[in-house]
Amino acid sequence: MRPFWLQQALDSAQEAVCPPLQGDARCDVCIVGGGYTGLWTALMLKEAVPALDIVLIEADICGAGASGRNGGCALSWSAKYFTLERLFGVAEAVRLVRESERSIGEIGAFCAANGIDCDYRLDGTLYTATNAAQVGATDAVIAALEQKGINSFRRLPLQQLQRLAGSARHL
Repeated sequence: MRPFWLQQALDSAQEAVCPPLQGDARCDVCIVGGGYTGLWTALMLKEAVPALDIVLIEADICGAGASGRNGGCALSWSAKYFTLERLFGVAEAVRLVRESERSIGEIGAFCAANGIDCDYRLDGTLYTATNAAQVGATDAVIAALEQKGINSFRRLPLQQLQRLAGSARHL
């Protein structure tokens, strides 16, 4: 069963589905997987080096896998800063957080530049507590992000948080 949006797009498509690869293919770059990462990589490579011969291989159709079955949210890696720092070191963790923030804006810019109506909205993300034990759980990562000059989080007054979350359960 295909996601509703994908089935709707397929039903209204003017083009035929891309035929499967037959035999061998030679290319400069082969990308395996037609999800968000594979498609975005192909687009960015082609934009950077238009002469590249790129082949994208997908088992089904692009967007049919996990990328097509999500809620459409794009999150930065800010909340994962400590994990990034542990795995890659401070400089690379800072770079990855910055790039993850930038990439969210790039998605919107790409859609605007290409006339893609995807209901792109830059609304933000709420990280909340729903019990006393969770209150302050993000304080350390926010302090680290602030110290590195990469903090995009901000604290909200309780009433505003509860209004945005749609529930008084959020603390």
